Amino acid sequence: MVDALLGSAGRPFSDHLRAAVEVLVADRSLDPGGVEAAVAAAARLPARPNAPAALAALADAGRRLVALTNSGARAGEATLTGCGLLGYVERVLGVDAVQSFKPHPSVYTYALAQLGAHPSNVTLIATHPWDLAGAAHAGIATAWVTHGARGWPAVFPAPDLRAETLLELAHTLV
Repeated sequence: MVDALLGSAGRPFSDHLRAAVEVLVADRSLDPGGVEAAVAAAARLPARPNAPAALAALADAGRRLVALTNSGARAGEATLTGCGLLGYVERVLGVDAVQSFKPHPSVYTYALAQLGAHPSNVTLIATHPWDLAGAAHAGIATAWVTHGARGWPAVFPAPDLRAETLLELAHTLV
């Protein structure tokens, strides 16, 4: 988010992830030899339980499913392939196309332009409040998947929808 705020984006998200892991390793006096393995593992995270069923329900209801990732489009495709979800999405849009990161407004403007969609016809589903705040700022409806009990930052616009799981949210949307 610092790069987005300062307008100095240009590094891939994986560089930011690596830097964050390096800081955690240093703060906890851990072996730095595991940093690369941690970064590689982050690209192979499994899908949440019921994610395939949720995405299938949304697609069956005629919803367009598009991924908007803070990774580059190719890295996002690789991650979705690795967890078995790529086949559910129409396309993957990455921030590499705009050289900024979410929640910068340019990312959401880019996504809307690529979809040929008006903000009122789009809902961003996310687990990150900051991502949803960026979408709300762009006039996009928001749906927060909490994955358990979590607090919402009072300084952000409240999400339009809230559900504990993606499957619960899918049933609400259809």
